[in-house]
Amino acid sequence: MKIIEVDEELYQYIASQTRSIGESASDILRRLLNFPAVRADNNVAIAPSLAADNQSAVEISSEFAQSNKKANEKVEEKPAAKEKVSTKKQSDEAIQKVVGKVRELIQSADFQQESKAVVRFLAILRVLYRTNPESFAQATESLQGRTRVYFARDEGTLLMAGNHTKPKQIPDTPYWVITNTNSGRKMLMLEGAMQSMHLPEELIDEVRSFFTAN
Repeated sequence: MKIIEVDEELYQYIASQTRSIGESASDILRRLLNFPAVRADNNVAIAPSLAADNQSAVEISSEFAQSNKKANEKVEEKPAAKEKVSTKKQSDEAIQKVVGKVRELIQSADFQQESKAVVRFLAILRVLYRTNPESFAQATESLQGRTRVYFARDEGTLLMAGNHTKPKQIPDTPYWVITNTNSGRKMLMLEGAMQSMHLPEELIDEVRSFFTAN
């Protein structure tokens, strides 16, 4: 493994180009540069330089792509939940109950007036858990990334996954979630969770409108 140092601004740009949960820095750069897939013995790790203000360096652990990819083939973008083992489908009644609660939340005046994506993000996760804890638990297990943990039942687990994860507890739940992500990434996490809970695509689209810039 080789180490390349990049400054924080470049690191943030690389992170912003993520297409799916679990995509590594190496995968992102190869896609952007239209490079062929890397072999298992030639993987690279990238870390931003330690800033003058003593900011902790962030290391991005790279992972090798499948060796049978063609040289100029684009990386396929897949919904995060579909990369994992399928979760047990809940009853139609249970699914409709979650749908109703999520719609009740996103149509509320408080939610629509909220300007912070992280507050909206946590509010939706809270409703998903509170309405169907079993289905939510299965969904979070299916959403763990290849190089990163996104949900946990304690703050320490997320802090161990990286110094800049900014874990926050989902209100009124035993779950913690990383929040150092932009709005698009937050929506990918919500989309993955909602798909794993077998919620309808039209509801996911309604939620997406609150995490997409106009």
